[in-house]
Amino acid sequence: MLIFISDLHLMDHTAGRHQLETSTFRDIFRELARQAQEAVSPFPPQNQEIKIILLGDIFDLIRTESWFINKNTGEEIDLKNRPWGNPSKKTEEIAADILNNIIKENEEIFSILSGNEWESLGFPKKPEIIYIQGNHDRLCNVYPSLRKQVIDVLDLKQQMPIEPFPTCFKAEEYSVFARHGHEWDPYNFEGDYQTLNNYYQTPIGDVIASEIASKLPIEVGKRLRDTHLPEKDIIQICNNFRNLFDVRPLSAIIPWLSFQVQRYEKYGEKIQQELNSAFRKVGEEFMEIEFVKDWIKRNDKIWNPLDHGDVIQLLGTVLRSFDVSNSEWKLKIFEKFNQVKELWSLDEYLLGAKKDFEKLPSHYSYVLYGHTHTPVQYPINVVMDKASAKSTEQVYLNTGTWRPRNIQSLSGTGFSTWNHLTYTTIYKPGEIMDGQVCNTPAFNTWTGYIKKI
Repeated sequence: MLIFISDLHLMDHTAGRHQLETSTFRDIFRELARQAQEAVSPFPPQNQEIKIILLGDIFDLIRTESWFINKNTGEEIDLKNRPWGNPSKKTEEIAADILNNIIKENEEIFSILSGNEWESLGFPKKPEIIYIQGNHDRLCNVYPSLRKQVIDVLDLKQQMPIEPFPTCFKAEEYSVFARHGHEWDPYNFEGDYQTLNNYYQTPIGDVIASEIASKLPIEVGKRLRDTHLPEKDIIQICNNFRNLFDVRPLSAIIPWLSFQVQRYEKYGEKIQQELNSAFRKVGEEFMEIEFVKDWIKRNDKIWNPLDHGDVIQLLGTVLRSFDVSNSEWKLKIFEKFNQVKELWSLDEYLLGAKKDFEKLPSHYSYVLYGHTHTPVQYPINVVMDKASAKSTEQVYLNTGTWRPRNIQSLSGTGFSTWNHLTYTTIYKPGEIMDGQVCNTPAFNTWTGYIKKI
């Protein structure tokens, strides 16, 4: 039995606390243990197989404020020491410290993920853990010192620190192929995914998530502390801006920022001005980063009126001129971003799955991705075997996320937030799913939502 989960985005909590409660992890893994117990029961113990595939973005080394300030010493981190500056030994040291704090802050969750609690959870044997690199845990694969930390905390006995983590997973008996899926996202992966070195390169998405989403609450806090606002209100406002991480769709980021500023009208015009100023400074500094300038230059196509370079330029322009009180400005921006929404459509991942199926043996049934945070089950193809007159259904599955999502309302008047939770299990022939023996590879996917009042 194979168990796939992805996009936990476990963080060091300097940029807020967003993951599910440990008790929720434990409850879900008890249910997975029950399913595994049933699945492998037809086999003798030595032939029972249970693997948990962590399909990327388990650790989040980007969504942290530690790339700007050391929370223990108060030391400000120079841009040159960030991964998109001029990476050095200092960069590795900061990344290792961030990863170490992620592990400390989520110690109980990692005890569950590593399989170390397999007996108390009810698994018939200790699951084998397989870790696949995503984009927000990319740095775990760049530096051997971070690889060792991951190997130790996840108890990856078969992995050596000098060897890179795999970027995909393939299992013949289960007819399944899986990767994180960021390979099809031009803002989070560049180049040919068959070239391993491209997985180590910094994508523009890292810079956006850090230099905009992670930095904005810091800048907001600095400016508001020069006003009359009580500290508890400042902390609440900063925490609200930290929720930018989980806004979906990505094209709703600008409406989300506008919505947040409008929420604080009660504090008066001075506070709104300070918030607008924070946005403008973050936008200005973002557009002055050499990495950003070079990325825009490489991706700005003259023949395309709204290419990837134009989208990043638009984002910078919006932030540098942010003024929530100008309704005409807002309408123009929102209209422009409506045109951008299609860039994050499902089609890129469906087409990616189709490409993967075309390179796999025709009997493969499943291609799995994470990354999008949206659980999906979609048929790609039906392959007929003329000799046997049997058909193989080829299906794309997305493993969703275990995080909150802030979803824009249809009316555009605000956002709703609830926690998402998805897992996918794949069974090989001979295993039992829902009381029946599988004759062919089968899948089960489950998605739940938690809304606390």
